[in-house]
Amino acid sequence: MVISEAVKLAMEQGGMIYRKGIWSDKGFSNVFIRPTNSYDNCIVVKYQDGKEKSSCRNWNPTAEDLMADDWELWNKLADKFSDA
Repeated sequence: MVISEAVKLAMEQGGMIYRKGIWSDKGFSNVFIRPTNSYDNCIVVKYQDGKEKSSCRNWNPTAEDLMADDWELWNKLADKFSDA
């Protein structure tokens, strides 16, 4: 889905979004975006082996990120992480 749709759903469900095109199953090391309306802006959250390792605020998307149609919700990943 496009980023505006993914962000809307993530905000409604309290979730995060990620780019399916850059998802990696190897070691479960991935980066997710937590959209917010706070002064923290969008928060980048890094997961490794199914656990949150670090986060930082003020995500700066690339033009490719903004135009991509491969955005997914965190909820679809929950099962993958529970198997880790």
